[in-house]
Amino acid sequence: MDAVADMAYYLAEWYLPELTAESVDDVVAKLDAAAVLVSSEGTPVQLVVTLAVPTDEVLYGVFGAASSDVVSKTCLQAGVPHQRLSADVGTRIRHEPVPVSGAERLPITARSD
Repeated sequence: MDAVADMAYYLAEWYLPELTAESVDDVVAKLDAAAVLVSSEGTPVQLVVTLAVPTDEVLYGVFGAASSDVVSKTCLQAGVPHQRLSADVGTRIRHEPVPVSGAERLPITARSD
């Protein structure tokens, strides 16, 4: 059975007072390392994307995993247990903006490590 085909997507949410780019980088690094560890134990999980909203002091993360339990285990392993977890999440991420006539195109900044 293909592990990727069995993955669903889950949205984890954290309230992080005084959210900064550095604190987001720290949390993401911890979650990535925990995902590698949990996956190596036979339960594939991947942090797909994060979205930080500093004005709301909230960080969101979309995970691919076979179950919400795997996501919870990953967050606990990282030392950042989620405060909310939603199932059946769909994502649509554009890599290029959709052209809008008469409007100025916004710059896209992507961060990849």
